[in-house]
Amino acid sequence: MRRTLLLAVMVAGLGGLAAAAPNELTPLVIIAPPKDAPPSDATVVVGADQDAGGGQSVSIWPAGALHAGANGWVTLSCRVDIHGLAEWCRVAYESPRGKGFGAAALTLRPTLKVKPKQGPAGPEDAMMNIAIAFKAPSPQSNLSQIQAVTMAVPPDGGDRSANLGEHEVDARNLILYQNPLATRRITMMDSTSWVQAPGFDELAGAYPAQGGGVEGYAVAHCKAERTGAVSRCVVAKELPVGHGFGKAAVGLAARFRVSAEAMAQAPRGAPVEVDVPVRFPPPAEARDRTVRAPVWRSGFDPQSQLRDFPLAAAKPNSPGAVVRCEVAADGSLTGCAVELTSPDGIDFDEAAVKLASRLKMNLWSAEAGPVQGGVVHLPVRMDMARASAN
Repeated sequence: MRRTLLLAVMVAGLGGLAAAAPNELTPLVIIAPPKDAPPSDATVVVGADQDAGGGQSVSIWPAGALHAGANGWVTLSCRVDIHGLAEWCRVAYESPRGKGFGAAALTLRPTLKVKPKQGPAGPEDAMMNIAIAFKAPSPQSNLSQIQAVTMAVPPDGGDRSANLGEHEVDARNLILYQNPLATRRITMMDSTSWVQAPGFDELAGAYPAQGGGVEGYAVAHCKAERTGAVSRCVVAKELPVGHGFGKAAVGLAARFRVSAEAMAQAPRGAPVEVDVPVRFPPPAEARDRTVRAPVWRSGFDPQSQLRDFPLAAAKPNSPGAVVRCEVAADGSLTGCAVELTSPDGIDFDEAAVKLASRLKMNLWSAEAGPVQGGVVHLPVRMDMARASAN
């Protein structure tokens, strides 16, 4: 399912946009969650101001709320993988409601990277609450202090008419405690079907020389052309900073292409833009081509294909079968074979292979990595069928 949202986007000193010079006098603002907000495992601050913090070089805001200067708080319930990436999210809390903050928070999902839950054996996939705090710009200045000096009037009150007209306020000493970012209205694609994407070799070759052997993560924010090509990419997120992962992600983004169907559904008018997340595994892990978090193409997912299963032959609570397949260049599964047989018999195993051979996945996984040329181990269980029927 693809959705488009009309939003305001702010870019901090990227892509040729001139941002205001940093102002070291801006006070640090701590945003407290609303009293009725659920507890969160992590909080991300998204500002409309260059000094808001949070590491969001590209900020997505609902246009109406931005113009009104409204703050917002959203709690997303997300499935976070072992790398700390939010693979899937839903809005669990939104304040104020009806202002578009929930939709904007969902659009920011590719930029969310948090500390994953720790299990007995280390990081593990888990559901987590991620709070998104939208901090509107709050203009401040030292005007009252200047007035106090030039007019001999205390900043907290007093008779301002005493020396009125005897001195002028020197604007050269006026400091504005705000660094507003340039904004523009866009249509932001929050879900994309890629019909072209880099492969494992291309990803490994893009690992930056200054990467230092660590895992990197970066998001390129790009314009989606009507042809499906992406262009004018800038770095929206980079972790860790200073190792070249942002530049590498921007370079890889040029090799992506959006499906013609997705672009045909995009509204005319505002530019269409999209985030391209890229996880750079350490070189020691580059040989692993297992696809652990596939994103299934609409109409080709397991749920839509379960009608061919021999339901009568399956036992309740059966562990099912595991099918191993290779991923072709178009995302389809080939060379499928039973890897772990089902206790439900040969008919079930044959149906599982038939099902797997009909599936097709998006060319970029929920782990922000390639799939073509990879291997997927697909568990097929009857509880999938029951969930599809309900």
